[in-house]
Amino acid sequence: MIRRMIFVLGLALAGQLHAAWTLGPIRELGSLGGSATAWEREATQGDRRVRISGVTFSDRQATFQVIDNPPDARVSLSEALKKAGAVAGINASYFHPDFTPLGLTVSQGKTIHAYEKAKLLSGLLLVQKGRIELIRASSPGSASHEQALQAGPWLVEKGTPIATLNAEKLARRSVIITDGKGHWGIVALSSASLTETAAILAQPGFAGSWSVRDSLNLDGGSSTALTAFANGQSVISIPSFGPVRNYLAIVPR
Repeated sequence: MIRRMIFVLGLALAGQLHAAWTLGPIRELGSLGGSATAWEREATQGDRRVRISGVTFSDRQATFQVIDNPPDARVSLSEALKKAGAVAGINASYFHPDFTPLGLTVSQGKTIHAYEKAKLLSGLLLVQKGRIELIRASSPGSASHEQALQAGPWLVEKGTPIATLNAEKLARRSVIITDGKGHWGIVALSSASLTETAAILAQPGFAGSWSVRDSLNLDGGSSTALTAFANGQSVISIPSFGPVRNYLAIVPR
């Protein structure tokens, strides 16, 4: 009898661990320039709750811009976005303790840091001749890029969560998402493991009218920051806990 109870409890626990995440309704926070929309929603799994803030847009009306933020000329995310004429932005890629960027970083056609081969830096966001791409970082190619950002790990690929992600460490998360059909977004999650993040992003209709096909992780944790402006007013304001080296902005075309 005792063994049977332990077996049943074990099954129940396993069911909780593998239960699907449930997405709450999207609450739109404002329409931004360049077709971008700011929104928030919540994901739940049992007693786990993750707050999600996002900005999504069509690449026909807006694009990404990498903004360098060197230590000798450092500004806040809000300041950087206003200077660039951007409607929203998020913290970008990783950096060393001395704030030297990790991986390929190109801003406005200027290479800030060269491509690096590293397990963590598994993805590349590229903007070339107005076209936005999210690709595996096996090689950036030889073409010059308007904007480029190397980060990782890859979270969702072709609609499927990556199976080898860390399932234990909880932290704030910053990610790039796309449906592979011209819709893009930047998203911040309040506290989740990489495995949980990927599972949440892969839920059907994650971005409302579209689902995530591919997603790349940015430098989350204390670096996580997300800001969005509607009619000059801040509708999302998530500050980082410390300075970061670069930002990824959404700029109307």
